[in-house]
Amino acid sequence: MLFKLVVASIWSRRTMAYLTCTSIAISILVLIGVEHLRTQVKDNFERTISGVDLIVGSRTSQINLLLYSVFKMGNPSNNLSWQRYADISADKQVKWSVPISLGDSHQGFSVTGTTAAYFEHVKYANKQALSFNQGRAFTSVYEVVLGADVAAQLGYVMGQQLVLSHGAGKVSFTHHDDHPFKVVGILQGTGTPTDQTLYIPLQSVQIIHQPGAHKHTHEEGVQQQQLLSTLPLNVQSAPQISAFLLGVKSKLAILTLQRNINQSTPEALSAIMPVLALRQLWQIVSGVELILKVISWLVLCTALIGMCTMLLASMQERQRELAVLRALGAKAGIIIGLLLFEALLLALVGALIGYAGITLLLMLAQPILQSEFALYISPFVDIRDAAQYILYAVLAAILLAFIPAYRAYRQSLLTGLSQH
Repeated sequence: MLFKLVVASIWSRRTMAYLTCTSIAISILVLIGVEHLRTQVKDNFERTISGVDLIVGSRTSQINLLLYSVFKMGNPSNNLSWQRYADISADKQVKWSVPISLGDSHQGFSVTGTTAAYFEHVKYANKQALSFNQGRAFTSVYEVVLGADVAAQLGYVMGQQLVLSHGAGKVSFTHHDDHPFKVVGILQGTGTPTDQTLYIPLQSVQIIHQPGAHKHTHEEGVQQQQLLSTLPLNVQSAPQISAFLLGVKSKLAILTLQRNINQSTPEALSAIMPVLALRQLWQIVSGVELILKVISWLVLCTALIGMCTMLLASMQERQRELAVLRALGAKAGIIIGLLLFEALLLALVGALIGYAGITLLLMLAQPILQSEFALYISPFVDIRDAAQYILYAVLAAILLAFIPAYRAYRQSLLTGLSQH
């Protein structure tokens, strides 16, 4: 009977009820959406690179080294000599090393020169290895491996040829037209910057940037260095690199090796632990994160206060209704329960609509977020997190509804029947 009374009461004021549910739905959508995006973006940050113990580059800050070596944002302050890379790689504590060379691009996508060991040792998420959707790693010069987003957005297929551009910007006036590269592999999507990167052999970077490289034909370049079975041994002609990644044999040796590199004298170098650098980078945006959470809670509070205001405003027109219920023997608990149940129903329906809305919105936005920002945001919010916020909203709605409920109880018998 109480449920029927509540439904009939809400239906009689359905326009106001629609507006109340909509405001609560929007507030829940914002609240759950902000929290979900925060956790998902943080997960994307932490899953960007895994299995790498140290990243080494020219002397700079942790954040800058992380940004240009992993996220392909910005540029190194200086390059490293091949000799220094070889010396550190030969350290008995080093298990593996992978050099990377930056500076070229292709239609706005970053190009990384490296070795085939990159696809073996560099991982993402929880030490999940990179895998190929099609093809294989490069084995000779003028072969290129594409990230998933590069292949999808540019429509490239296996065997297709492409030309790289000098410089990391989207617009370049210098193209390596005499040195086309053949697509031999396309990586599986990872939801990391790897998806928006092209990978070429380190030797190819050296060849296309040699003095007068554009005067040589593609065939001459192939004759210079066809196979990639060995790295350049001549230090004088070896390529300079932007940074390199290290894996250490023992976790206990990471700090020792890091200190030795940071204190090295031949070249001013910085060695960072990517896990700590990622956390430091996340802390930079923690202030924005807090502001967004406060705003979302304020939006919810505004919606709930609006619901309380609606209930108070409806008291004048409901005085006769409530007085009749009192005259028919309805106890105080029925009168108060009627309004509390009405507030609970409005808040619950609005919250569920908000949860469904954020799920639909994320499903529509996911392709854009992944293609434009290399962010994989799951469209499905953890039901436990969503239930927590819905519960908060419902409890707050019930508490606020006590104000109009108590007022209705006090005034219903005194003023309801006297008007007629």
